[in-house]
Amino acid sequence: MYRIVSLLFVCILLSAGCLAADDSPAGAGVSLLAPVDPIPIFDGQATYSGIIGNETPQIRANYSMGHVAVAPGNATPPHRLLGTAELVYVLDGTAEIRCDNETVTAREGETVLLPEGVLQSIASAGDTDLHYITVSQPAYTPEIEISGDELDLISVKTDCAPFVVPDPRKGIEWNATSDAVVYTLLNPVLMSDLALPINYSLAYGELQPGGYLGYDGIAGSSDLIYVIEGELEVVTPDGAAVRVPAGSAAYVPPDLVKTSRNAAETVTKILSFVDPAWTEEKTGLWK
Repeated sequence: MYRIVSLLFVCILLSAGCLAADDSPAGAGVSLLAPVDPIPIFDGQATYSGIIGNETPQIRANYSMGHVAVAPGNATPPHRLLGTAELVYVLDGTAEIRCDNETVTAREGETVLLPEGVLQSIASAGDTDLHYITVSQPAYTPEIEISGDELDLISVKTDCAPFVVPDPRKGIEWNATSDAVVYTLLNPVLMSDLALPINYSLAYGELQPGGYLGYDGIAGSSDLIYVIEGELEVVTPDGAAVRVPAGSAAYVPPDLVKTSRNAAETVTKILSFVDPAWTEEKTGLWK
């Protein structure tokens, strides 16, 4: 999606991407991930700040993630991502998202999953900048992106509809208490009838001031917690604590037990990406 020509960049991507999350170094703790400085993409039509990918060679994930900003009236040009499904979570603004022959309008809090290979583009249709989180699985590399004249040279036929979650509070509800609630938005195991083209799961959570999620661990799966609003503190049983401000993320390697609490005086909103997908049977490692 964000073509970079630099040979060095390509080499780093090839060495860091497409590796299983389970390959993370044993004994690693919680990592704070702040977006890197934005770089222009698509000839300046947008900017991209990486969160997971070549920017994080110490974390071996089989997906890439970043923050994209698009000014009003700008758009990513039509392109295809071969063999990779792209998820878009709108943080702010209004997106007009083309997926083959269908165009959907998505606003703050909406999730759109684009199947692999579709002809796609994303436009900022509002009066303010469009901001969204993008996740590609398998991880993005420049080789999979087809755009411009290349579209006519490669024979790809798709006619796929996007999968849209219009309200994060309408997902499958978990851990509902007076001060914390979590909703599953996408999960290829729990939603097997939808044939979602991803291996990870996505959940949305809200923690009231003072709210927390109890100690747990996810057997065999990593958990990346992105803070949309507020501030989150992630604590492990040994007392190590990582504070995660809005716009940053905490990466929790597989099997690591942790608890998360709202460290702000306002509601903290989060996204949780568990890879491979979360199931209830994977939790409860804390004794």
